[in-house]
Amino acid sequence: MDVTVAICTWNRARALQRTLTSFSRVRVPDGLAWEIVVVNNNCTDDTDAVALSFADRLPVRVLHEPTPGKTFALNAAIADARGAYIY
Repeated sequence: MDVTVAICTWNRARALQRTLTSFSRVRVPDGLAWEIVVVNNNCTDDTDAVALSFADRLPVRVLHEPTPGKTFALNAAIADARGAYIY
């Protein structure tokens, strides 16, 4: 895995949908292995459903971090990332 894109979110399903829609239009160079890790930071909206609705178009995975806070969500993404580079 070359690149991991980490998206940490808390109750921003509509913004996540716009973001993933934009990512679905990105042209990825041949030979580049990448993933999108969406970290659900204790969301109560439909974040998981939105993220997983892109699974047929994007290499997306969903993680759950129950402890509120961006630092906790980012640390969860870093711990689970498969890419050599994390953005």
